[in-house]
Amino acid sequence: MVSKIQESDVGVWKNTVTGVGLGRKLFTYEEGGSLYSTSAKYGTFKQLGEGYNTRLLLADGTDEGLLYAIEESGTLYQIDPTSGEWEQIGEDGAWADVVAADAADGTVYYVDDEGSLFAMPVDGGDATELGEGYDTAALFFWQGYVYVLENDGSLYKVDAESGEWELFGAEGAYDDTLAATIHQGVFYAVEEDGSLGATTLEDGSYEELTGADLSDIRHLFSASGNLYGIDNAGTLQRIAL
Repeated sequence: MVSKIQESDVGVWKNTVTGVGLGRKLFTYEEGGSLYSTSAKYGTFKQLGEGYNTRLLLADGTDEGLLYAIEESGTLYQIDPTSGEWEQIGEDGAWADVVAADAADGTVYYVDDEGSLFAMPVDGGDATELGEGYDTAALFFWQGYVYVLENDGSLYKVDAESGEWELFGAEGAYDDTLAATIHQGVFYAVEEDGSLGATTLEDGSYEELTGADLSDIRHLFSASGNLYGIDNAGTLQRIAL
């Protein structure tokens, strides 16, 4: 049975625009331009930067690694999650056409506004096109594959080297998804009816998890071995599975 455990005062996270989990911390960009690092275990936080206008926040790694921020201007920044140092990568506005992205092993995987999927090394190498014809809502990387969640609710599994793809689950299976993430090899999706869909990425097996009503969850994160969500009231919830 799924349960929700309140991890913050009500409304503390109400200004969160986007965020990711990395290691034992949650990293969130807030309205007003500030990036915060919050201990998933203790709830202590610190500000890592301000004056930004971030659209997408990416984590390159699960236990440790770097953060990347794609700004509304289309400029990409690399962020040290410990010091908070921001470093611009590439030219101003070079990522303006990106609609969804994730990062792994020094590469940003993204779908642009024309529906093409690319792999771009952040060290300045050339982008590799992995496919086209996508209409993407969200994108996730896990163990050599890019999982592309389309606006029609279909989930595709794409080989990050060859671009070969397969429909993962039924067509449109996630058309009621409110928030999603990959946690410990499982694709979790909060559905409009408040249930939590769990798809094991190794074999594609699916299970609907019920219990607590999750229909108010708008952000979903994996951090410190747990699943977290931010609800519509701006409260951080730990989702116990």
